[in-house]
Amino acid sequence: MVLVFLESPVPPFRPTDEQVERLRARLGDTPVRLCRSEEEFLRHLPEARVALVWAFYQEWFERAPKLRLIATPAAGRDYFRVTPPVGVTLHYGTFHGAIMAETALAAVLSMVHGLLPFAESMRGSDGGWPRTAIAHQSRRLASDTVAVLGCGHIGSAFASLVRPFARRVIGIHRSRLPETADGIEHVLADRLDDVLPEADHLVCFLPSGPETDSLLDARRISLLRPGAVLYNFGRGNLIDEDALARALREGRLGGAVLDVFHEEPLPPSSPLRTAPRCFLYPHSSAFSPDYLDLWFSEIIPFL
Repeated sequence: MVLVFLESPVPPFRPTDEQVERLRARLGDTPVRLCRSEEEFLRHLPEARVALVWAFYQEWFERAPKLRLIATPAAGRDYFRVTPPVGVTLHYGTFHGAIMAETALAAVLSMVHGLLPFAESMRGSDGGWPRTAIAHQSRRLASDTVAVLGCGHIGSAFASLVRPFARRVIGIHRSRLPETADGIEHVLADRLDDVLPEADHLVCFLPSGPETDSLLDARRISLLRPGAVLYNFGRGNLIDEDALARALREGRLGGAVLDVFHEEPLPPSSPLRTAPRCFLYPHSSAFSPDYLDLWFSEIIPFL
């Protein structure tokens, strides 16, 4: 049996009955049971060979003698803090690039053309007409260098999507990537300090972990060229948030677009909430109605 327990307050992350019916149709004779509560999930867990879940706890393995696969749509390895018994595999989603690459590209283009910085400038009754300010801000991405920090499934999808727009795309990764013919320059992460001064846009897709904690600290933020924009769609542990807020207040950066934070929800007292040209989103870069359809298509070969 394939047991589906994917309840979430976020609609794209919670399967509809129609989505589960499409999954059943594609799996043929394999039974699929949708659970809408933890109690229901635990009641049927002893029968399950596969569990499709957002969370799983170590003590639940004792209830699951037939279990062979735990799969989550999440890309981050921080969702499961478990050690599976022999014979049980953990599987994480790798489909997010199709959605998040578009979100990141929209953010970059919006900053380049002034759509985000000036979005509110004409609201109200004061008669604002900021054409001169926008003229100083706006340019084409074809004149800019985009550095992509973290070229896994998501970062690589973004690098390929942004490549036709940008003058230069540099992919930064901890291990050597195969050479491609798509015009993306690949460099190893140990050259990060060399790349930062070249980037007009630093777009980050790194996972959490000790090796990425405050990787972008005050020193590295200071290496970014004046007017550069920093984007983070990976995990919030990457950036020294106080240092970033200072850099924005001092006018050393052109802006920041952040979807993830050290603490989520972002506290009201965070200095990022009042930093100028800092655009904040609630960990939402992968939202799309077809989120689970994409994941079900990916996971079916493993079921």
